[in-house]
Amino acid sequence: MYRFCFISLNDLKVIDHKGDFLSSQFDWIYNWYLVFGKIENNVLGYNKKAYIVAAYKNDKLVAVVPLVKLYRTYFKVVRIEFLEFLGQQWSNLGNDIITLDDLDESFTFELSSWIKANIKFHFLFLKYLPEKSVLASKYKLFHYAGAPYVHVAKYCSYEAFSTEVYTRKFREDLRRTLRRIKKDGFEFEVSFEEINEASLAEIRRIAKSKEIDGKSFLYGDTEKTKFHLKMYECFPSHVLFVKFNKQVVAYATSIDWKGERIGIDASFDRDYRKYGAGIHCIDSTIQHSFTDKKQKLSFGLGLDTYKFQFTDQIDHYFMCFDFKYRLKSLVAMPYFLYRLKKEDKDVMNKLQKLKCNG
Repeated sequence: MYRFCFISLNDLKVIDHKGDFLSSQFDWIYNWYLVFGKIENNVLGYNKKAYIVAAYKNDKLVAVVPLVKLYRTYFKVVRIEFLEFLGQQWSNLGNDIITLDDLDESFTFELSSWIKANIKFHFLFLKYLPEKSVLASKYKLFHYAGAPYVHVAKYCSYEAFSTEVYTRKFREDLRRTLRRIKKDGFEFEVSFEEINEASLAEIRRIAKSKEIDGKSFLYGDTEKTKFHLKMYECFPSHVLFVKFNKQVVAYATSIDWKGERIGIDASFDRDYRKYGAGIHCIDSTIQHSFTDKKQKLSFGLGLDTYKFQFTDQIDHYFMCFDFKYRLKSLVAMPYFLYRLKKEDKDVMNKLQKLKCNG
């Protein structure tokens, strides 16, 4: 039998835990809640309240579950209460139960019963779970997302990797655009720098050009910018710049975590699209990961087609759900089940088209 209780975010700080994901770390969770806790919209949710659940067995702390309760509005008037992982609402890199010791099969069942008895909600939605999540012992896992990656340690060198993974056409695209860069009088340069005020100015300038392609400008949002900058401060982080004649034309920011380099944000100046500034930036990031002897380079969550020019490997992420027997839950159940199954099918179809390896 397990014993459960609530603890505070500050209590979580003193617990010696690592977790499997960067977004499971105290600094990530605490700062996410500090920045977004009072930001209210239908994506991040309204009236958020953190519920950090600690699990004990024989008076020994064996697991922590960082949750947040919030509500969202549907059809303008219907409020549905959700219980979710704290931070899964935006900029997440993976979630799961934070385990400090081995858990037996009864854990998830006992946790579910205790949560339902102690927190009022309509639906439990836990997203960005690994396939081998502890929660899979009770819940069905639905396909939800993916994170393409390069298994750097698998290859003896960048040259061996690119020969095996890059298509002949893509290798030629890299060579062709390099020839064009030199032909048009540009000196191609790559730098790997700390993220500071000077580099941030260049990052913001380049990121702004995403709007040309109809994409959102991250640094136009005060809270999202604040959170990213805080994470760059809390964890080992760098930015890789591609420069033409000393002028920055592309960047890729990353955080190093447990032997892995995790891509956080990247963009290129659309004025230099024909020179392949973006693909040379990502390719340079891969080369630098080999130089630094990283185990793995993750391109972050998202099944963007361009990422699969660089890899055929992907980490799969899932979600699970539960509900309490309340009137709104039962009425809304068909709607959310439809959305859940559709998302599962859409992600599977996309993965099948991409023909990625796990």
